[in-house]
Amino acid sequence: MTPPPSAPHAMPAAAPTDIVIDCDPGIDDAIAILLAAACPQQVRISALTATHGNVGLALTARNACRLRSLAGLPEVPVHAGCPRPLTAPVHDAAHIHGGNGLGGVELADGDDGHAEGRGGHAEGRGGLAEAHGVDALIAEAQRGRTLVAVGPLTNVAVTLIKRPETAARWRRLVIMGGGVEKGNVTPQAEFNVFTDPEAARTVLTTTEWPVAARPVLFPLDTTHQALLSPDWIADLAATGGKVCRIAAAMLGGYDTPSTAAQGGKAVHDAMAVAWTIRPELFETRAARIDVVTDSGAARGRTVADFVSIEPTADIVTGVDAPAFIQWLKERLASLDAALSGG
Repeated sequence: MTPPPSAPHAMPAAAPTDIVIDCDPGIDDAIAILLAAACPQQVRISALTATHGNVGLALTARNACRLRSLAGLPEVPVHAGCPRPLTAPVHDAAHIHGGNGLGGVELADGDDGHAEGRGGHAEGRGGLAEAHGVDALIAEAQRGRTLVAVGPLTNVAVTLIKRPETAARWRRLVIMGGGVEKGNVTPQAEFNVFTDPEAARTVLTTTEWPVAARPVLFPLDTTHQALLSPDWIADLAATGGKVCRIAAAMLGGYDTPSTAAQGGKAVHDAMAVAWTIRPELFETRAARIDVVTDSGAARGRTVADFVSIEPTADIVTGVDAPAFIQWLKERLASLDAALSGG
């Protein structure tokens, strides 16, 4: 008697991609971190590294620790990195993100005292890991992580200056920064690049990136294609969950130039995280990138050559905005459900 055919074996689920988020929280950084935490089957945050940027390093590092707690990720180490640009004067965006960096929303400080992060990372006061952010990036690169860099690129540049070979160790580098046709600090320069153009040029023009893993760049031109309307933010708050209410409150204090001009708020950094989870939402074009570091009106400008036969980055040029916006709300609500045991 012929035995019945055996049931087909289910394909094992793919392991989540380990990501490191180099950030300067920042309201859109906060949304990016929460989005990553809301997708545990697709990505796992291995570490957060803080840099100067939207506010000073003391605040960005503190905010990263508090966002880690809000997201239910106490095991993720947070490392403080560089407090100032390589050579440029210090700039911040407190007029956009509020004095505390989070739109005036004060998160609970659940990380005071001493703790131990994932992998035995020793931590001290405020929940910060003892290792400097640059040293953490070097170590994480050796483990083949994907790096999502959503602040000024100082930490990443110093990593490459100290250890150029780390460029070939990252699985992928995803950057939010620059603007091909527009700026938001000057007519030609976007904040993350303008704040440390020397660092951005170091990262974006290095020849160490493998061809198959060249940086993915999210410029303003693309992040402004998907804006969160006041109704969307009100709807998010009405879900009733703690994460959604806090996210909506932060977005309410997010005074972006696009709000008045276009009627919505761009969550730039969340798009970079989204690419690591749902790349099908985005369109890219290969280009050769340079950054203007001369003094003058063009300082901080991102120059993209789309006809070069030697491209150095994949620039994200389009997004399925309705799908991204709907999915973002669904994922934030799912994080609330997971944290409440629902």
